[in-house]
Amino acid sequence: MCLGTEVIIGIATGLMSAVQSIAGYQAQSQAASASERAYQEQRNLNQEAANRAYQQTQLKMKGEMEKASQQAEQGLVRRLQAQGTTLSAGRSGQSIGGLLADAERVEGKDLGALGMNLAYAQQDYFFGMENIYTQQKTANISAASRRVAAPSAGGLVLGLAGSALSGVQAGLALKAPPGKIGTSTQNLQQYAPLTP
Repeated sequence: MCLGTEVIIGIATGLMSAVQSIAGYQAQSQAASASERAYQEQRNLNQEAANRAYQQTQLKMKGEMEKASQQAEQGLVRRLQAQGTTLSAGRSGQSIGGLLADAERVEGKDLGALGMNLAYAQQDYFFGMENIYTQQKTANISAASRRVAAPSAGGLVLGLAGSALSGVQAGLALKAPPGKIGTSTQNLQQYAPLTP
């Protein structure tokens, strides 16, 4: 059994198209895998950067708290020294009570200022932590938007079906149309040479 030229060309066209569909699917699969690896690596880098920023922010807050603690301790020492100086001066009467209360008032004022500074530092800490979280989330969204989607098996099946269809169409396009051979005189006159 001998296959016609149009059938061979149709099969060859369909096979070439099928090979292209399979190669395209494989290339898309590899690109999607590479993209996913890059995405996961970027997420890891974003997490590491966020962790470093969290640690720095926490260290800054710890430093502020230690500073406030030292300043409060120094204020206590100043108050006790002022009260000790007042008591050792040998004064008596109601003025001593005022001098002792004055030292406590100064310490209280200093502690109030320390408390306000610590509250501002704490507010800055929370804003910093929120900002780090937002930056990490934005970086992850940006990385996700660059991911390449994996091709679907259904797309490959449709591509192969399209390849088969293109092969059939190529073969049919090369097939000669059926001829009309009639015996009527009208048909014969149509092909008869013209006479002068």
